Amino acid sequence: MTARKREEMNETAREREEAKVHADKAVQDDLRALMKAIRVIAQAIDTRSKAMARASGLTIPQIVILAGVRDLGEVTTSGLSRHVDLSPGTVVSILDKLEDRGFIVRYRNATDRRIVHTRLTPSGAEILSHAPNLLPDAVTNAIEAMAPQQRRTLVGAFRDVAGMLGNVG
Repeated sequence: MTARKREEMNETAREREEAKVHADKAVQDDLRALMKAIRVIAQAIDTRSKAMARASGLTIPQIVILAGVRDLGEVTTSGLSRHVDLSPGTVVSILDKLEDRGFIVRYRNATDRRIVHTRLTPSGAEILSHAPNLLPDAVTNAIEAMAPQQRRTLVGAFRDVAGMLGNVG
């Protein structure tokens, strides 16, 4: 192999290594930007949840559970858990609080006593009807104003990230 050929090969190897370093830096920059966006979203959700709790006496998870019971009707804990994407243990804990406040009732199935159903009470339906929207109006308006393809892309990206985060142990 000639010296010129060796030099060309070394130059190609250096270029590949520089491209890899540049690509790694770009990935790291993207990951930092994603983590910052997630922190901003988490902070906004926390702030919104506290404001909603002050305004309605309900947290976001409580509103989500009440809405799930309303939407599904008489529902089992496992069915509700799947519907709202929360663990059964978390759902039971929230249902305990909602039951203590008289917003839901739980009762055993007449034919299989192992099965527990949940139903919304009139006071639960009433408080839910006055609960604020989960998303601030400005966010809802901005999403409604998007072109359908842009909206689908946004929803798809959030679902992808939620799926990645949901698979983390």
